[in-house]
Amino acid sequence: AASDVYKRQPGGKTGSPMDNSDCTSCHNVAGTTVSTTDITSNIPSTGYIPGSTYTITTSSWADGFEITCEENTGNTKTGTFFNTNASATQLVNNGNAITHTAAGISSNTWSFDWEAPSIGTGDITFYGAFIAAGYPGGSNNGDFLTLSTLSISEYTLPSAIREYAKDKELIKVSDFLGREANSKNQPLFYIYDDGTVEKKII
Repeated sequence: AASDVYKRQPGGKTGSPMDNSDCTSCHNVAGTTVSTTDITSNIPSTGYIPGSTYTITTSSWADGFEITCEENTGNTKTGTFFNTNASATQLVNNGNAITHTAAGISSNTWSFDWEAPSIGTGDITFYGAFIAAGYPGGSNNGDFLTLSTLSISEYTLPSAIREYAKDKELIKVSDFLGREANSKNQPLFYIYDDGTVEKKII
């Protein structure tokens, strides 16, 4: 049955550089399409903020899919996937990817959450493989494969702000009365050599 085929989705079939394999290892496909439109997200155009969680959505005419994420420098898996709809999606490949469930076949739209990796990871890419079953369903013959990517940059502060922050030197920490202080849980004033003052409670 088609559901049995989809239940056996093994993972590691996204076509990403690290996976180095896609659905054609199990499916006899009649055609392959490459796109950059099947994976979308609410990550700002300025890039992902390390440690933040975003929603990734895939819309496709396919019956099933698998998506993973890798950093662009060494092509290692990156970020953390969260399954937000257990009836339609499931984690695979040791949690490094997400795919459909048997009940989620032909949903056409799937979504899940992804936590961005730590600072300094750099640019990342989501890789997705989407399979549309041929006839008869479950035979793995005459299927159609779409390979899709979504590339995202890591957010970085504008260079002027980075230089400003880098060049400032802290010269004094004082309380409301101007006395030098380092106590916690009270408002303190951080005075820098460029004349700026920041109020903090630590």
